[in-house]
Amino acid sequence: MKDQIDRAMDRAVSDGVFPAADLLVAKEGEIVHHKQYGDAREGTCFDIASLTKPVCTAALTMSLAEEGLLKLSDTVYQWLGGARMPVHKVMLLEHLLNHTSGLPAWQPYYRELPLDLVGTEGGKSFVLDACYHEPAINEPGEKTLYSDIGYIFLGEIIEQAGGIPLDAFFANRIAKPLGLNDTFFVRSIGAPVSTTKRHGFVTADQHVPTPKHGRPGERAIRKAEERRRFAPTEDCPWRERIIHGEVHDQNAYALGGVAGHAGLFSTSIDLHRFVLELTNAYKGKSDWLPKEAVRNFINFGNRRGTHTFTGGWDTPSPKNSASGRYFSKHSIGHLAYTGCSLWIDLEKNFWVVLLTNRINPSSTNEKIKAFRPQIHDLIYKAVI
Repeated sequence: MKDQIDRAMDRAVSDGVFPAADLLVAKEGEIVHHKQYGDAREGTCFDIASLTKPVCTAALTMSLAEEGLLKLSDTVYQWLGGARMPVHKVMLLEHLLNHTSGLPAWQPYYRELPLDLVGTEGGKSFVLDACYHEPAINEPGEKTLYSDIGYIFLGEIIEQAGGIPLDAFFANRIAKPLGLNDTFFVRSIGAPVSTTKRHGFVTADQHVPTPKHGRPGERAIRKAEERRRFAPTEDCPWRERIIHGEVHDQNAYALGGVAGHAGLFSTSIDLHRFVLELTNAYKGKSDWLPKEAVRNFINFGNRRGTHTFTGGWDTPSPKNSASGRYFSKHSIGHLAYTGCSLWIDLEKNFWVVLLTNRINPSSTNEKIKAFRPQIHDLIYKAVI
């Protein structure tokens, strides 16, 4: 049956579902299948995009809540000085976490940002201010609407509660303790804007030039990054280049490469280590977090009506789930725009890490939507 999995993955590469992929399957904590396909090699780092939300932002929120440094019942108004709209007084951290804040899914804030502010503190302030003034389209708690903006808020709140930048806090609280040596953010350093003289006027080019890592510390960081293998993502119209070794998400890039909604790079092995620690904590077999904290956070009883997220994780849809047909109702998972996904069956103690770069060269390629449930079904039959 594992040969069928390999054939399905190889066929996906030849059919243009993605040019590169890394698939890892684990049962009872043991890796039962792990292989790379297409252009991927062992150790290739993928832009895991929205997997940043559960792996970094939700996990740090859980850690801070356990420590008593924040409460899920706290309001956005309490934490963020720029969030002064009336709705922020009733918008709870729990709403942000589980996508019931009422905020829109996404806005192209990066398009409004002056190009010379990209990757600077000024650029970050510009984007955050735009988020703070974004009107809610539903009342908080009314319905589930997946929102990057809500997680940008949550990332800022974590920085406030932790007292250090999000990437450093993630490294200290999650990556280093769990041995995630290849899970990290890549900061986008502010770059000078190239100019062109047109019709007698000097205007900024409408794309973002490659960042210049000029200072010694930045050069050292860049050299470390260059030693890693990255799966390239989109041929970005905004940056006018293939995105390779820098975050694809444009708002995250504008914020400096580090944000609560996107920005992490990782490998399948690191994500396996993360899930192993999370599931062990869920069973009370880990020193990372207490069992009660994890179980209270990932509380399947929180799902009511259209509320499908719990503890920052998605759950299988009754119909047409990306997880396929067989994951139990006690499963959590998440998708990423770049083509990555992670699904964990807590009942069967089974998980699937699928890392791909399906948006290379274009984000219009959506073949993975049909492929994901098919490969999950095939894997489930083979392993379970």
